[in-house]
Amino acid sequence: MSTDVRTPFPLTPRQDPEPRWWAVPLTGTVLAPALASAVSSVENTFADRAFLLTGGVLLSYLLVLPSWFLARTPALRRRRNGLVLSGCMTAALFPAVVSTVGWTLFLVMLFTGHVDG
Repeated sequence: MSTDVRTPFPLTPRQDPEPRWWAVPLTGTVLAPALASAVSSVENTFADRAFLLTGGVLLSYLLVLPSWFLARTPALRRRRNGLVLSGCMTAALFPAVVSTVGWTLFLVMLFTGHVDG
């Protein structure tokens, strides 16, 4: 009878932390509100509809925020980059998407007779 001692999980070597892991989340944290402000000022939407700027900034920060708390290993670099990229794209595209959906909804309601006057 042999005594076979096995570990329940295979042991993996600990990955060293990435030295400049903070560069991508910091870029997204700074770039997201700048993109949201630039897009809102170009479309001149901030004066009339401030919720477009606020919504773009809040949604982009909700996407960028988890990138600060992921493990600082090279294996998660791609996920960190993806979160920051999606946050910046959300900040840049949010006003256009909301305006397009709003105008489409208005026209559908107008042509189907649900808008008076």
